[in-house]
Amino acid sequence: MTPAAATLRPIQLVCVAVGMGALMITIVRIFVDPSAPVPSVAAIVIVLVALIGAALLITYVGYSVPALPLGLPRENAETTSLRFFTSTTVLRTALAEAPVLVAFAVSFAFTPHSWLPLAIALPGALALFWLHAWPSPRTAAATERGLEADGAKSYLSEALGFRSLDQV
Repeated sequence: MTPAAATLRPIQLVCVAVGMGALMITIVRIFVDPSAPVPSVAAIVIVLVALIGAALLITYVGYSVPALPLGLPRENAETTSLRFFTSTTVLRTALAEAPVLVAFAVSFAFTPHSWLPLAIALPGALALFWLHAWPSPRTAAATERGLEADGAKSYLSEALGFRSLDQV
């Protein structure tokens, strides 16, 4: 295993572990009460608002990192960048999963009780997860923009194996 893969793999495993909660809670909800009457308008609206809210929070908070100070040695910059990337990735994963938790609560709180709000929330949450939470060159680049805002080099993409040093 390459050093970059050894760095990236634990981050991916944490994302999968946190993200699997959305799928598991949906499956459990369907088994608890398999009836699927059409949910109330309020239930659908709350789930849609949760999806939009999660997308906005991910966009405006999920990539927020402090800029690295200029003159930081490469090893320190790389370690700090990986730490911030890991923590923001877990945050984005949790935010992507949040609409499913809201839909789960809504499926019991509003009558008729139906698991269909989860059928709305789960695809949206999976899309948010895939776009924003799963570690990718795009999420690394978005995090790098914040880390390198003051002109310091973060070396994040290189550490994750998304870009080789000769491409810099």
